[in-house]
Amino acid sequence: MRRSYWIALGLVLVLALGVFAAACGGGDETTTTGATTATTAGSTTTVAEATTTTVNTTPIKIGIAISLTGDSAAPCAQIKQGFDTEAAFINANGGINGRQVELIYVDDQSQMDTATAAIQSLVDQKVDVVIGPFPQWTQPPTFPLTEEAGILHVAFGPPTDDMLAVPNTLTYVFTPATGADGCSDAFVKEMQADARTNVLGVGDNMVISQETLKRLTELLPAAGVQFTLMSDSYGLGDTDFTPIANKIAAKAKEVNPDAIILASNPVAVNPLTKALRSLGVTVPIYNQASGSHPLPLFAPAGMDPANVAGDYAFGPAIVDPSKIPDTYPAKADLIAFVERWRAGPGAKEPFASLFLGFAYDTIHLAEQAILTAETADGAGYAAALAKVDWWGAQGHYVFSAEDHIGGHGGFFQWQYTVDQGFKFIRELN
Repeated sequence: MRRSYWIALGLVLVLALGVFAAACGGGDETTTTGATTATTAGSTTTVAEATTTTVNTTPIKIGIAISLTGDSAAPCAQIKQGFDTEAAFINANGGINGRQVELIYVDDQSQMDTATAAIQSLVDQKVDVVIGPFPQWTQPPTFPLTEEAGILHVAFGPPTDDMLAVPNTLTYVFTPATGADGCSDAFVKEMQADARTNVLGVGDNMVISQETLKRLTELLPAAGVQFTLMSDSYGLGDTDFTPIANKIAAKAKEVNPDAIILASNPVAVNPLTKALRSLGVTVPIYNQASGSHPLPLFAPAGMDPANVAGDYAFGPAIVDPSKIPDTYPAKADLIAFVERWRAGPGAKEPFASLFLGFAYDTIHLAEQAILTAETADGAGYAAALAKVDWWGAQGHYVFSAEDHIGGHGGFFQWQYTVDQGFKFIRELN
């Protein structure tokens, strides 16, 4: 009995020294103890066994393709500011699962070929998450690249009507921005709330603009509102709005509307409105979500706020989160985000915009996916994001295997003012 006792005790001491040495060793490792059983001369003794788990402290690389140059460079300025603000915030608070965030920017130049090449370059760099590219029409051709590589891809969206028409078939790609379904619904609710009965519609040639207007040809008459849609449009890069303004003014004289829906990019809103007013068009003008960008009110850029004062744009909570109802679940978080942004890269910006919200939502959706993933890889991140239920700058996202869009509303009605930015009117959807 005494011999077996000393043998067992010796085993305990040897293994205990092994545990101590492992615990005191260098490197990014943590040590846990399990149990093993030693049997000597008919007796059984339970002793500790050391196991090691390596902690991943490498940076999480998030590759971002936006228009640093090109036709969409103006809205992308705030997008980059938003990413820089939140990456710094996340890193200052311990990173994601203890890993710092590293942002890698590439320029999509607002062009199809360049956008595809930009995403391919991020795939080649083996980033953990891809975000972008920015222009809606450049996004679908990039999806096969990240699907094949197995990388979580959070595209900016908005989704096209073709994507909305069928259940999701993608594994790694998500497009978390409201499409023409939520935009057209917002316009209908504005017309109903403001008792408009005869509306004229026109827009630029962006896909989201034209798909929204097309939906309104059915939705507004169904809501009891007469709707005349112009076949004319204008380009994203246009700078002379006299031709389209003349056509709109002529059509307005013909149909005598009590409101105009302008599905426009933010660059065109102020000069086109100014041209219409000079031609005698006095009815209220309602802009889509891109019109809630600060550019139409930005006097230093040559945009006199008086040109658009009194008109409207629907947009998300991020336009001015301090003014939205307290019942909005993310209100406090958005106010804190805007304060961080203003204290940093947004110090010289007059107002926030939905584009700033693009950055906030996409980086934090990626964060949610990484935090809740069962495995630290593209498959794990994608599976986790498909289960996320989260409120952000642009509304409520509820993803599923069948719905990788997540958001189908989240808009408020805002009114342009001369010296107070955007005035909150009402919640729409």
